Amino acid sequence: MKTVKLSITLPKDLVDQMKNLTTNISSFIAAGMREYVSREQSRRAIKESAGAWSDENHPELLTVVDVEKYVREVRSTWRRAEH
Repeated sequence: MKTVKLSITLPKDLVDQMKNLTTNISSFIAAGMREYVSREQSRRAIKESAGAWSDENHPELLTVVDVEKYVREVRSTWRRAEH
């Protein structure tokens, strides 16, 4: 994997905590940032998709009972495929 060297500034107490947890701070930070970036991408995708679902487009799923029925129907096809 190609790497890039960065110069960043972090709070001393955070660096001290990381040093107590690992000897490879670069890998530690990279793993943490991958997780953070993934969560941030998911959060933004959810925010951008807000309003995509409407009751008018899915009148068959207006109540909890409707949704439960739909989920049971979908799952029943999974069970049949397993046997």
